[in-house]
Amino acid sequence: MPGSVFVFGLIGAVLAAAVLELLSLKRWNPRITLQCSLDMRLTEPGERMTFTYRIRSMAFWPMSAVSVAFLFDSAFEILEEGWEEKSEGGVRTLYSRDTGLMPRRILRGTIPLACRARGDHPLGRVYVETGDFLGLHPVVRAFDIPVSVICTAAPAEDAARIEPVGGFLGDVSVRRFIMEDPSIILGYREYTGVEPMKTISWLQTARTGRLTVKKHDFTVDTDIAIVLDIETCPQSEAEHCLSLVRTVCDELERQKIPYCVLSNGDLQSPLKGVGRAHCFEIQRRIGVSRFVRRLSISHVLARCAADNARRGYILIAPKLTDEIRSGLRMLQSTFGSRVLLLTGKEAGDDA
Repeated sequence: MPGSVFVFGLIGAVLAAAVLELLSLKRWNPRITLQCSLDMRLTEPGERMTFTYRIRSMAFWPMSAVSVAFLFDSAFEILEEGWEEKSEGGVRTLYSRDTGLMPRRILRGTIPLACRARGDHPLGRVYVETGDFLGLHPVVRAFDIPVSVICTAAPAEDAARIEPVGGFLGDVSVRRFIMEDPSIILGYREYTGVEPMKTISWLQTARTGRLTVKKHDFTVDTDIAIVLDIETCPQSEAEHCLSLVRTVCDELERQKIPYCVLSNGDLQSPLKGVGRAHCFEIQRRIGVSRFVRRLSISHVLARCAADNARRGYILIAPKLTDEIRSGLRMLQSTFGSRVLLLTGKEAGDDA
């Protein structure tokens, strides 16, 4: 009789274990959730950012074996102290975390990261593994990390190439107080013969019987248009041009001079402005730019000349070409002022 009880007890234990094993295979894995976040949406190469993850158990029973592994994109560098990067075939190894979770508990963790280069980068993939009741058939879920970050261009470090920017902006700051604003009319005066014909007020001329010109107030505001020439060139030159755009934008922000960015390609922000939101949008566009040309640079410069806007122009190009020389002469003859030229190889004023 005792032997029969033992046999029935053993059979019952085996059946219970089989049921628990079956339930664990079907229900345990979905009871583990993972949430990921990044503390910034826009960064620059080498800037430290923090990736945060939360592993949460929704089960009413302990989860003795939970493993989370992150396979970060090759564009990211792990900055954790003591971390040794290992790669195989150009693919990074997994950054993993093995743990156990009590019922209805949350485990948090952080990983310090930095972007290696400019671009729009998804973080990579994550693998969540949970063990079954008997530890015989672990279940693995894999999905893309639902987080991405945009890395803008690094600032240009060659002081000799960007030094002309300071002098040019100084000239612009002085000139903005001696340029007439055509939208503000203080009064009228007699035509002396040296004023442009477009300043003649024909209505006042008809009233007074003599040629009369408009007397404008002086403007106290100006803006800068950064014109980027996007052409086929080595990747290093393209990245340098984008770094110059970023550096010039930073300087304009520092001096609180409104600016916009124009180009013959995929980097456009035609609305002028200054401030955090304006800067963020332009830096974001720099980060996602693929340096793809859509128009000729002469078309863009001709459109600038036709706008007749009283603004300063900073032209950034991989190299100085005949097309750019022609466009610069057109701009200078229209506005009678210098246009600053920065190239991928050298910088200077085109007087």
